[in-house]
Amino acid sequence: MSWLKATSSWFRHGYDLLGRSLNVLLLVRGVLALHAVVQNLVLVMPQAANPLAVALVTAVVVGWTAFVSWRFRKPSGRTVGMFLADLAVTLAVVASTAFVVGEDSTTMPLAALWMVGSSLYVAVLSSRRWAFASALAVSAVYLLAFREITLGHVNMVLITLISTYTLGELMSQFKASITEQERERIRTVALAERERLSRIVHDGALQVLALVEREGPSLGPRGIRLAALARESESQLRNLLRDREIVDDEQAEEALVDLAAALDKYQSARVTVSTMAGQVMVPRLVVDEVEATLLEALKNVEKHAGKDAEAWVLLDQETDDEVILWVRDNGVGMSADQVTDASIRGRMGIKDSIVGRMSALGGSAMLKSSPGLGTEWELRFPVDMGEL
Repeated sequence: MSWLKATSSWFRHGYDLLGRSLNVLLLVRGVLALHAVVQNLVLVMPQAANPLAVALVTAVVVGWTAFVSWRFRKPSGRTVGMFLADLAVTLAVVASTAFVVGEDSTTMPLAALWMVGSSLYVAVLSSRRWAFASALAVSAVYLLAFREITLGHVNMVLITLISTYTLGELMSQFKASITEQERERIRTVALAERERLSRIVHDGALQVLALVEREGPSLGPRGIRLAALARESESQLRNLLRDREIVDDEQAEEALVDLAAALDKYQSARVTVSTMAGQVMVPRLVVDEVEATLLEALKNVEKHAGKDAEAWVLLDQETDDEVILWVRDNGVGMSADQVTDASIRGRMGIKDSIVGRMSALGGSAMLKSSPGLGTEWELRFPVDMGEL
């Protein structure tokens, strides 16, 4: 699927965009670790209740920063367990302030600004929601480490929360933008490959089918049959090659699709499809239901309208919020009694597959038919999923 292919580019070898962003963050956290070392040795240690413990915690900060930087340089090391371990170590270092320095201390915690790093990692590689939750946990432990909360402590909490949320929001938009660009690249490549195959098929199979269609009638009844089959196959193959729809999205129901382009592929020797010149963009769910309804109507033409019956499909849009699809044939037609009798005998094609689908879309289906005058369906349905 195109979404999976696009998002997989985050972790492809030599194209690890998240890794590049994370490398910058690793450098920033290294600088913050250096800041914590200077602060602990210069400001905290002289007034600490246990200077040796201050040195030990400072060594943990330096060692853990080096270990995390080494682990996070490869995608295989960026696991949920590793992020939880980083958060746990950060919380332990922050909480140790009360025991090492003393609850009455008004200095910054032993972790200093370094404590923000674990939440920023989550903001880069996960989501702003989990990153903000991590920042809340760090902030809560930080405030509990002091008996008296000062304005400086509140400012530190604000720095932690705001920086984490801001980075998470920026990374979320960055990921969406890059994923969309990658999806468009994949779509362009797919269309280019389809054009290449179209040229190959046109120069080969289509030419052969056209030859069979042209020369077949001269071979007698069997040749006429072969010519008809060749004409049908040629029409289907041309419609397939004309179909430029590349929609393979994980969120396919929300994807907008050109309904006119989707219906063009039903053109055949016995079915004439006429659509609007412009695009009719509707949700994928609507396209799927409309196609299923059209297939049912065309199936009825093939089964019941007669062997020589032809069908015409017309797509129109009289208003911005509603689309109309007409399906008409020149077959034997039917009476109202025949429709009622079919429903009584359990043939639910009209009731469920056509009328039911249109009702489910918030639209309507009207049948007009008389014996000997063919059948016409008028299908109306809304464009916007919000109206369903």
